[in-house]
Amino acid sequence: MLLAAGTGGAYIANRYGPLRISDETRARLGSSGDCVLQSRSKRGGCYRKALTAEVAKAGVAGAIAALRTLAKADPAVDHEGHVYAHGIGIEGYLHARSVPATFDFCPVEFASGCGHGVIQAYLESQTVMDSVTINNLCAPYHAPGRTQWQLFQCVHGMGHGLNMMYRGDLPRALTTCDLLGEGWDRVSCYGGAFMENIMGEISPHHPATELAAVGHGHEGHETFKRLDRSQPLYPCSIMEQKYLQECYEIQTAAVLHFTRGSIPKTAEICDTAPADMRRICYQSLGRDITAKAHRKPARVRFFCDLGAEQYRPWCYFGAAKSLIDWGARAESGIEFCGEIGTARGALFCFRAVGEQIRALGGPIPKQERLCATASRTEAVEACRFGAALPGSKPPWDDS
Repeated sequence: MLLAAGTGGAYIANRYGPLRISDETRARLGSSGDCVLQSRSKRGGCYRKALTAEVAKAGVAGAIAALRTLAKADPAVDHEGHVYAHGIGIEGYLHARSVPATFDFCPVEFASGCGHGVIQAYLESQTVMDSVTINNLCAPYHAPGRTQWQLFQCVHGMGHGLNMMYRGDLPRALTTCDLLGEGWDRVSCYGGAFMENIMGEISPHHPATELAAVGHGHEGHETFKRLDRSQPLYPCSIMEQKYLQECYEIQTAAVLHFTRGSIPKTAEICDTAPADMRRICYQSLGRDITAKAHRKPARVRFFCDLGAEQYRPWCYFGAAKSLIDWGARAESGIEFCGEIGTARGALFCFRAVGEQIRALGGPIPKQERLCATASRTEAVEACRFGAALPGSKPPWDDS
């Protein structure tokens, strides 16, 4: 056990360096407090068991509250919070067997992993899926008063769950997404299906991957080849045109796996994508970079700048969206975009911030105020354009 005792608490050596856990914090962690005293290799499993127990005792809301405390105490938990949140959502559904009784209690923190987990667990428990059922699943989030953000988490989680339900048969998951009546819903569902296609291959210990491995009596077996190391842009390379953008928006997660995390090599592979998909590939890279940089703005910018100069604005674009997605806070993206300075890429970055502000919803005056905190006039206008605010226009020449 990598542990050195100290006055008033314990010190844990992990890959993020020594971590001090005070007795007060340990007490606040409740049953998961004992996990911090375990070795690095055992802490993750211990945390998951403790959070599962918290779901049974205090529901999804209680488990998420425990995860918040853990994330503040252990940087490793903060870094992997999305995965832990997935697990809470899955356990929440398995405990309640009701989407409304769990999904609506999942917060947007940790990149909405909890909500995704709920929808995944629901679909994994099904054996057939028809047009009426699939359209009814997320219908409540089309209602007035609901935000695009909530709707996205539902239909994106649907794509994940369909891929699991069909045991990795990605084409079948995509054609089921096609049953959705709204175009925006369909493409959001595609994105979840492509993401699960990758995660099911490279993350065997992800709670969703483990749930899918149980099988639950689904027919048949996995026949679709998920990834191909010799063709790092597969399966995008074999997809129909209507699926391409959503495929490339996640593909760098697979490419980084194959390049062992090399951003320059991954960027070079993006450079070989079809010309109209290269910017999308860089947008995907920007999203993945935020995790590698532990969401530190200066570090994110440094990593984005390792790629081809002409596509860097799209890396910034993807990074800004991802930073906001983590905690549903526009300020995270605004801080990052300010790091880019006055380059044209900064305007793309602030446009992405605006798009996220619009998705988060809320009164127009509030959206106006958030955009107004940007660093300069052109950045404010780029944000307003992204948010589609009244009277906005692009602060660049697209001719």
